[in-house]
Amino acid sequence: MQHYEVISRDSDRWVLREEGDARALIEASSRDDILAETRDYMKLRTAVVKVYENGQVVEEHHYPQEQNPRQTGG
Repeated sequence: MQHYEVISRDSDRWVLREEGDARALIEASSRDDILAETRDYMKLRTAVVKVYENGQVVEEHHYPQEQNPRQTGG
């Protein structure tokens, strides 16, 4: 399973990147846009995406959705 991060680089720039890699895979101007693009990007991947705001993890998404331990009871 791969691990990714969604972070805000500036007030108007959000990026998706692999955990531990500084290179952006996807960039967007808003949080909603980056999350929508991330969902599309993850359609064929098994991954965990952590969303950071102010240096703290505020959300965690599992792809495909069946991998989400909260929904599967795991």
